[in-house]
Amino acid sequence: MAVIHKFNHFALGWDKIGQVAAISLAFVIPISTALTSIFAGLVLLSWLLGPNQTEKRRILCHHPLVGWLYPLVILTLLGIFYSSGDPQNIRHSVGDGLRLCFIPIFIYCYQSKVVSKAALWAFASAMILTLILAFLKVYAGLPIGLKYTTGAVFKSHIKTSYFMAIAAFFLAFQLPYVAKQYRLILCVIISLMIFYLLFMSVGRIGYITLVACLLAMAWQKSRVKGLVVASMMAVVMVIGAYTTSNVFHDRINLLAQDLDFYHQGGRLLESSLGSRIQFALTSTSLLFERPFFGWGTGGFEAAYAKFHEGEATLFTDNPHNEYLLKGVEFGLVGLCFLLLLFYKQWRLSTQIPIELRGFYQGVLLTFVIGCFLNSWLKDSAEGYFFCVMTAICFAALPLSVQPKLVKATLH
Repeated sequence: MAVIHKFNHFALGWDKIGQVAAISLAFVIPISTALTSIFAGLVLLSWLLGPNQTEKRRILCHHPLVGWLYPLVILTLLGIFYSSGDPQNIRHSVGDGLRLCFIPIFIYCYQSKVVSKAALWAFASAMILTLILAFLKVYAGLPIGLKYTTGAVFKSHIKTSYFMAIAAFFLAFQLPYVAKQYRLILCVIISLMIFYLLFMSVGRIGYITLVACLLAMAWQKSRVKGLVVASMMAVVMVIGAYTTSNVFHDRINLLAQDLDFYHQGGRLLESSLGSRIQFALTSTSLLFERPFFGWGTGGFEAAYAKFHEGEATLFTDNPHNEYLLKGVEFGLVGLCFLLLLFYKQWRLSTQIPIELRGFYQGVLLTFVIGCFLNSWLKDSAEGYFFCVMTAICFAALPLSVQPKLVKATLH
């Protein structure tokens, strides 16, 4: 009995460690790739060594979302055997694909409302810290994040702007649930985050995410009427930013310059938009060459190089588009699995508790949009962010219950 008691105490200790690590993970995702890997590994270790193994197996087998993750994971493993990529690219792509396996693990860790709420606020706190440091960097000359442009501190402008917009969206959803004396503080923080996005950030994905979140919140609150009002607000906000913010103005005008460079040809290094157009055209051609199962796990870079063999062009290891990446590496089968996963998430999101539903639907919507512009499931920060937010919001869903057989009796 003493041995059993010690084992149970040991297992419960790991459970607590896992919960703390899961909260910490939400904080470090927008800050450090190394710390993200460390805390994700600690969550995995605590999940393996902790108690409630039966409950964990039930999540793996019966959670209504988890089953939709497995086709992509299985396809990632099968793609190793026919991949055209080199061992390093295959290894990296396997890691990216298997990251989805963290979702059921995180679901277990975030089942406690206290833990899930703490994790969401930890993420928001990380972005508030980023906001403070960004103001100090830009307006006080603090020498931090010097390798990143303008207001980016810990991550690139693309990642930071997206995370900042999501953090503002989360805080806006918290306004009805916080005490009245804190609402003004939240409103000030949200306003500063919007100011950051429009006046201090060159991340265009942040602009798109901000507008998408505004429209999503308006639709959720007031449907068509809210959408109309929010659309007018978005137009005023964009026009106002274009006429008053040099950063926003220059980033929008740069799109026209990028197109001009692209049409001139041979200037893809100078054209972000032009390079993405080239990546998309080549990726579409590669998809048509192997339409069913693609070029295999990690095969994109080799396939892209082979397609442009002998040409003086810009090469890449991903098309900056998650849908095209899945299509090239896993064909239409992989692309369909990804779309089905997003579709199932949206359908199941209607069963999420009301205090999380609107927020998660906005996160999912912006992530789906962002995947047109970036290979986000391949990227570490965005990939872990997707897994954590999905797990937090779907941890409250009941597990699928197997139907019981009832024998008929005569009375």
